[in-house]
Amino acid sequence: MTDEARGRGAGTGYTLAQELAGSRMLLQAADRDWDRRPDLARTQVRAVVDALGANLAETRTIISDLTPPALEHDDLGTALRILCARTTATPARVVFRTEGEPGALPSDRAAALLRVAQGLLANACEHARARHVWITLDHRDDTTVAVEVRDDGVGFDTARATAKPGDRGLGPTAGRERLGALGGSLTVRGAPGRGTLARASLPVDALALAGSR
Repeated sequence: MTDEARGRGAGTGYTLAQELAGSRMLLQAADRDWDRRPDLARTQVRAVVDALGANLAETRTIISDLTPPALEHDDLGTALRILCARTTATPARVVFRTEGEPGALPSDRAAALLRVAQGLLANACEHARARHVWITLDHRDDTTVAVEVRDDGVGFDTARATAKPGDRGLGPTAGRERLGALGGSLTVRGAPGRGTLARASLPVDALALAGSR
């Protein structure tokens, strides 16, 4: 992460902290006014709801801009291998492998693929009740790089799947948004009782590589 990015994140974080403190004060005022002036209290609560919505969007932007610490000194393959090795608080056995010859990857694309892989792995371990999870970093195509996450869990009907409130930015919808912003895609295939296969891919054409760092 560059010093400029750190400085921007620190400044935004300070502003965000001030706004959250203001929202807390409004809620405290609403609590005091609830019985005597309920209309005013409701107005204060609505103001907090609107402010928190903006704060949430800003927080997601900050998170998206930050380079994961795992990528500050290692490449994507190493970061994924470490992620798999550290996933121990689950009964699932997580296996990592690489296909093809790893090449240079722009930092924003590496960060996006790592974030999406983290989310997919968390979902497989927490919700799919998988016994095995296989993560593959695929470099076999010269124009794209992909990460596949496959599990032998309970699966689900992908045709009926919808975004769930409170998915913490880890679900397929968030993954598609993150990858889509970089021209990539996320495909998810599965069926009840037959596990799930998710493939996150991003283009790594010559133009992207030229401006990678």
